[in-house]
Amino acid sequence: MRLSTLVPGPATPAPGAGGGRRSFHGLVAVAGVGFGLTAPFTALLVVGLGARPEWAAYVVASMGLSLLLVDAFGTRFVPRLDSRIALAVSMLVFGIGSLLSAATTDWVVVGLARVLQGFGGALFMGGGVQAAVRLARAHERGGAIGSFNAAWFAGIATGPLGGGLVVALRPGVDGLRLLFGVCAAVNLLGAAAAWAFAPRLRSASRPRLGLPRGLGVRGARAWSALVLSGTGQALRSGLAMTIIPLLGEQLGMAWVPLGVALFALALTDVAVMHFGARFTDRRGRFAPLALALGWGVLATVALTLVAGPTGFTLGALAAGVTVGATWVIPAAMTVDLAPDPEAGLAAYRIASDVGMLAGGLLAGIGIAVGGLHGALWGTAGLLALALVLLLPVGETRRPVQSPSATAPTGTVPPDTPSPEDRMPLPDIDGFAVIAAAQDITLVPDRLAQAHATHTAYHPDLQRLRALPLPYTEPVTEPATATAWIANGGRS
Repeated sequence: MRLSTLVPGPATPAPGAGGGRRSFHGLVAVAGVGFGLTAPFTALLVVGLGARPEWAAYVVASMGLSLLLVDAFGTRFVPRLDSRIALAVSMLVFGIGSLLSAATTDWVVVGLARVLQGFGGALFMGGGVQAAVRLARAHERGGAIGSFNAAWFAGIATGPLGGGLVVALRPGVDGLRLLFGVCAAVNLLGAAAAWAFAPRLRSASRPRLGLPRGLGVRGARAWSALVLSGTGQALRSGLAMTIIPLLGEQLGMAWVPLGVALFALALTDVAVMHFGARFTDRRGRFAPLALALGWGVLATVALTLVAGPTGFTLGALAAGVTVGATWVIPAAMTVDLAPDPEAGLAAYRIASDVGMLAGGLLAGIGIAVGGLHGALWGTAGLLALALVLLLPVGETRRPVQSPSATAPTGTVPPDTPSPEDRMPLPDIDGFAVIAAAQDITLVPDRLAQAHATHTAYHPDLQRLRALPLPYTEPVTEPATATAWIANGGRS
């Protein structure tokens, strides 16, 4: 068997990937600026153009329709695109949507433009997070997801403050439309930069459109982790992007102080995503998420009591902790419980899209029934339910085991997992899920043969990965074995 057959299907980091990660994160931050300039001001534009506050919540959540469409039919398409194409086209589409919102005086058009922007957002999240995982080692995936989101939201964090300054130049609806025009320009420039400088990472598997297959979501723990993922997106859509900005406007805050308060929310959001995700890679995921959910209950209740800019800013600052934690920790849990990272991330994206739609719907209903304070109390109840749901999930982090101290130098005992392992030895059902995710179809006899071959060679492959060869990469053995069998035993 040639060495090339040991290279995994998804692209993996090459020597010098550190520089690739830096340029990648820089482009992700630029995309965050373009995506974040108008994010907290969309609801305000919709209300300014004559819609009721509950309809503003629905418009903000309408992006979930296109996100869900792309993530449902593109689970084997978007993640396998060249990362340069994914980043460039996503910012181009998002910029066109911003331009439409800047040119219209009808809030319905803003809603349609929001749906269009969702296609760009889905392409960015689906392709970008896969690139982040491919640039990281197997035992650093949680941190890679966190760093990707932190870089993105570091750019997004500039949006509330920068947007507030732009709108202050021309108060009212005209200032909001000017802000959307500036957002369009930033995205178009970012698309050109991504096309020129993005690292080229593509999967060896051919992109295919179609309904999801082989996602491997089995058992109460995996489903509960997906529901928690959807809850995190619901909080971002309903609380951070709708209820809190509308609450600031209701309190009579000027544009710049409102931008400062939303910037404070973004700061804690980004900090928790970056440092919190890395912390959970080392210490576990259950306890930090439980603390963040409990903190969120207190923060949302406190927001119902604020009466001025200072209290509002402190409340937004506190809410950012929960918004950031519920965005990245359930994602890492989903990948932990999935038989294959690509499948786990695809399932996570679909759950997040459903959460965005549900978050906007629930926020709109809460505002219509009980006003903004009623919506905040409903959010506190949702966080409490999420805390109860977390209990059956438990801890999902897989500890990294080091080779035995008694083993000879340069060797790894056959049954000792290496930090470079991409996945543990799966049973035959898990093996079938991984094969399906790689678009490999085998009859039962051939599947059993592939699984037996993989099991027999597993110790040898572990020793091979332990060799200090900088030009080899971690091996996804199940994908290699099934591809070899499907090819009739030919390399």
